[in-house]
Amino acid sequence: MSFRRLAFLALIFVGCGDDAGLPDARPLIDAPPAGKLQLTWTLSHGGAPQTCSSIGASSIVAGIVPVNQPFGVTDVFGCSLGTGTSRDLAPGRYIVTVAVAGVGDLDEPVVFRDVEVTSSSVTPVGPAAFDVEPTGSLVFRMATTATGGNCAATSAMGAGITATTIVLRDAANACVPTTFTIAAGANDPGGTYVSDCNGSSYGCIAADQDLRADGVTAGQHSMLFTGAVGAVPCWKRTSQFTTRAANQVTVLNPQTLMLDTAACPAM
Repeated sequence: MSFRRLAFLALIFVGCGDDAGLPDARPLIDAPPAGKLQLTWTLSHGGAPQTCSSIGASSIVAGIVPVNQPFGVTDVFGCSLGTGTSRDLAPGRYIVTVAVAGVGDLDEPVVFRDVEVTSSSVTPVGPAAFDVEPTGSLVFRMATTATGGNCAATSAMGAGITATTIVLRDAANACVPTTFTIAAGANDPGGTYVSDCNGSSYGCIAADQDLRADGVTAGQHSMLFTGAVGAVPCWKRTSQFTTRAANQVTVLNPQTLMLDTAACPAM
């Protein structure tokens, strides 16, 4: 047998030793048990407690990012719970950003830095205190299907409206006294209409005039419109919508009143 052949066989036998060519047989070190975060939050304005519904909030969102890392995880909790437990997290230090989510921007997020998560334990975080103004503003215009406009006489193809009544109602269908500021239009002056829930009315409001109500509570509302021609309530509409909190403006599409042909068959 040649020397080259003997050398080749020697290499094979060496390679077939107990440890050669096999993965490291030393036991792996298990990762430490995970921990969790227990978050709490409060809602208020000017010292007065608020509810999730009073500010139009739907959920609490927590961004949890390891310190010195670009990305992390996001957990979402029901707003009304007041507290929530995160998913399992590896032990270490985290930056926790808590935000209140709803219709529009309600308040700035609350940031907790260098929050330490330890193995097999739940670390309390908070409370994240949110201060949210529970009201906002409402802006809209009124129109009718009459081609001559809201205020022109019916003989000129107008709606012939001489008096307008608007009633704002809350989610419980209770009337809400409301002051509407009416902007000037191209041909009509501005003014103020106080809807007092006792049948108060205003003159005709043209389709190019903006109506604004401030201090409207957030949440579900309805609004009842009546355009009277003389003493007859000929034009009507009922709208349902959700208004925003945090001094935000809720802008509605033009509110188009429809002719009640039963009330005004001659028009």
